[in-house]
Amino acid sequence: MAEAEQNTSFFQNAQSPGFGPYTPADDLLHREMNSAVDDPALTETQFLGFSVPEAGIHCLNYLWVHPNLELLTGGVWAWQGVKRHQLAAELFDMRQFMEDEPIRKGDLADFELPMGYRVKVLQPLEKIRIAYDDPSRGNAFDVTLTAIMPPAMVASGKHFDQAMRTEGEITLRGRSHRVDGYTVRDRSWGEVRPENPRAVPPLHWLTGVFDDDFAFHMMGVEDPSSDPIWKEAFPDGGSLTAINRGWIWRNGELTGLASARLTTRWNVDTGYPVGHTLQLIDTNGFELSLTGTITASCSWSTWSNVNMLISLSRWEHDGRIAWGDSQVATWTDFVYRCLRPTV
Repeated sequence: MAEAEQNTSFFQNAQSPGFGPYTPADDLLHREMNSAVDDPALTETQFLGFSVPEAGIHCLNYLWVHPNLELLTGGVWAWQGVKRHQLAAELFDMRQFMEDEPIRKGDLADFELPMGYRVKVLQPLEKIRIAYDDPSRGNAFDVTLTAIMPPAMVASGKHFDQAMRTEGEITLRGRSHRVDGYTVRDRSWGEVRPENPRAVPPLHWLTGVFDDDFAFHMMGVEDPSSDPIWKEAFPDGGSLTAINRGWIWRNGELTGLASARLTTRWNVDTGYPVGHTLQLIDTNGFELSLTGTITASCSWSTWSNVNMLISLSRWEHDGRIAWGDSQVATWTDFVYRCLRPTV
């Protein structure tokens, strides 16, 4: 078996159905669980974002802990509209090799990274405040995220997603905007995240929140029967649908997905997706048919052998509108073989 297929990371392998237990300590470093993994690629992450849909603004803030290397990767990132790449964003300061001193005292509950990104967990699994200020560029934000649902913990107990309400303000290059919407945050730990190239189709992480009582998440690959852009390049790529998973939060109940069918429309000249069609059926038999339109996009090579395409998506279902993330992981073989514009 190839090295990439041996990875235990939740987003590269199939998961057991159902949800696992969680505790308030899951907002902290999982030191004991991490100690059982001696691989240098051991990972723990914290993703916290928000958006201003009416202004086409999307924001992603990230902390990637490398426990066995005693290093951190991450920082702040926000942009408006569609950008060519990360450095075209109004706000971008992601750093690859920071010592882990910022989290030694306050853990993940209270820390500040060297670029000034600050995180404070006000109430574990319930409320988090994030802030940043760069007066020289006219960039700043101060946003509070408040949970609208319990954590959707995967059965392995090493990852959860959680829909949150977002309130605050962001200033980009001197222009301020009110933040009043929703996001889905996530956390991962106790598994390795290797940097080797992968000869696979793009991997999608999709979210949307309609209101306090209605949200969804799907992670996986496109339906091979939908004639995806990668069909000829990866004729066996459809087998990866075995990793597809997700959940629906509706009327106070969290349910897993029984099936998920995704199709994606691409712009090969920009290299970004422009929209999605998503059909979800949960374990109660509820069917959710969604049409997604991308309104803001930017990319970040989170590590050198992967390019993450991060977008804000407007989702429509039965006349209702949700906003959320379209995050797509792409590796060299897909980009080289499928996103080569005609010149």
